[in-house]
Amino acid sequence: MIRIGIVGSDNSHAIQFSKLCNREDTPGYIKGAEVVALFGFDDARNREVAEEGAIPEIVEDPKEMLGRVDAVMVVFRHGDLHAKYALPFIRAGIPTFVDKPFAIKPPDAKRMIAAAERHGTPITSYSTLRFATKTMRFIGRLEEIAPVTAGASTSPADRESEYGGIFFYGVHAVELMLAAFGTDVASVRSVESGKNVLAAVRYRDGKLIALSLLGDAKPGFHLVAYGQGTRAHEVDTSTCYREGMKVFLRMVRTGELPIPHDEMLLSVEVLQAVERSLRTGREVRVRE
Repeated sequence: MIRIGIVGSDNSHAIQFSKLCNREDTPGYIKGAEVVALFGFDDARNREVAEEGAIPEIVEDPKEMLGRVDAVMVVFRHGDLHAKYALPFIRAGIPTFVDKPFAIKPPDAKRMIAAAERHGTPITSYSTLRFATKTMRFIGRLEEIAPVTAGASTSPADRESEYGGIFFYGVHAVELMLAAFGTDVASVRSVESGKNVLAAVRYRDGKLIALSLLGDAKPGFHLVAYGQGTRAHEVDTSTCYREGMKVFLRMVRTGELPIPHDEMLLSVEVLQAVERSLRTGREVRVRE
């Protein structure tokens, strides 16, 4: 039995992940893992998550979990909290999932990666949407219209979000883009109208992807690919938590990383480039 600690109770993901492991009446229930401890800042919210997710213990300090869990999930909504709370577990060699966004500042992402490499700790971070069953099937069939020369990735986003601005939800569109179209990103040019942001993402092979981060619409999550034909996909979120949890547990068991460290860092750098382009009004390199 894999014993899991969850750090951060404010996110709905804390309930979703714990129910999948702890409650047999949950659709998609996963055997072989149990969420055994929870940490969060708000007592009332902690009790709510613990009850919904059948988590037996709420701790006053996440370090109380050290030596008592086999893996940890850091799931605070605000990406600026992730490095601070993940690093003690990474340094202790405990396999760690850091919820999206991995971080908001690239130096924080680099600190976690460096600690993982130094201590030999498996870590991962991703939007579970990229592992939804139908999304994986869509990505796998893009070779049917290869070469893909253009596309679009769309999600909700809000530059004024209290949870890190555009990063809180915009990371979904970025991760779906990287999963579908690859990681060889060169530059970004962004424009804003109202609360909607459109970024033209240029790839080194010439692909041009429209990254739509929408605050003045209810867009859901979409992918479109253009090549020797067109493919469109509306992301079905019904399987994402289950499949995302299975990916994490596979890493815990095998030590094999589902997402390369460099790609985890890249998702942070792309959104930073979107913001830099909005500030400067120019096309900017993703990696300066």
